[in-house]
Amino acid sequence: MAKVFITGGAGFVGSRVAKLFVDRGDEVFIFDTFKQYLIPDCEVTPPNLLIRLRGIMDKIELVQGDTLNKDHLRRVLNRIKPDIIIHMAALPLAFMAIEHTEDAFQSILGSTVNFLEIIRDFDHPCRFVYTSSSMTYGDFVTDPVTEDSAQSPKEIYGSFKLAGEIVCRGYMRCYKLDLAIVRPSAIYGPFDANQRVIQKFIARALSGEAIKVDGDGSMRLDFTYVDDAAQAIFLVGTHPAAKGETFNITRGEARSLKDVLDVIQKEIPELNVQYGPVPSYMPKRGTLDVTKAKTLLGYKPEYDLERGVKLYIEHLRNNPI
Repeated sequence: MAKVFITGGAGFVGSRVAKLFVDRGDEVFIFDTFKQYLIPDCEVTPPNLLIRLRGIMDKIELVQGDTLNKDHLRRVLNRIKPDIIIHMAALPLAFMAIEHTEDAFQSILGSTVNFLEIIRDFDHPCRFVYTSSSMTYGDFVTDPVTEDSAQSPKEIYGSFKLAGEIVCRGYMRCYKLDLAIVRPSAIYGPFDANQRVIQKFIARALSGEAIKVDGDGSMRLDFTYVDDAAQAIFLVGTHPAAKGETFNITRGEARSLKDVLDVIQKEIPELNVQYGPVPSYMPKRGTLDVTKAKTLLGYKPEYDLERGVKLYIEHLRNNPI
């Protein structure tokens, strides 16, 4: 049995990762601020995000705290003495980072440095998993991109995530830390409350509102169902071969926004679609090569776009998020 400490463990992806560790029989500690990155809307009732932890609340220890409060974080970590730390707590969206640069810097980079400073003084082994992003690649120069492809982010979020990777590698080399890095892409699925693209498309389709599309629908992303992303992060946290490595963790198959709309329309025939300009910060993207995760870790993504979107629609018909 391992002691597993998950920052952002009450979040969209973190809660799924927590359930995998609980199912394995590990001792799971969730560290979360419960801060909601929601667009203000007086007509919308914020959802109870603790429903993400339904079924495991009595099997975890829930600690409310901020990764930027270094003294509190140190006290908690020294009490728990975790074997695995999955660091997922951060401002979650690229467009928010452009507007709130200081918040992005602190939540992405400042929090990561706090962890690394504390971990370097541990007297016990601990695997640290840093959650980066496929946005670090910027415009994809190859399709697919591998973990060794050039990284040239064109906006703030990807820049800070890349800076976090560089800092992690520096600490790893200097202090011999057990560390691994993951780069997810376009995660979607039940209990997302952050207005990512597929969530917005389905919610608007179900309510009969116009779906607003960036560009002409040809933009391609490597959409990843949340359970596949959680499986990969779990493997990176537990597999010996992940030590010191960086992994793309996606479906491994880019699909266009038009593909997403076509899948939605099979379940919700009457769609009102409006096309607009592509945001200047959005890089040209495509498929991420997940061969490394499959080969070294045994990663097996199970949800293609058709299956994942159908399940997500079924969920949203009966749940607020």
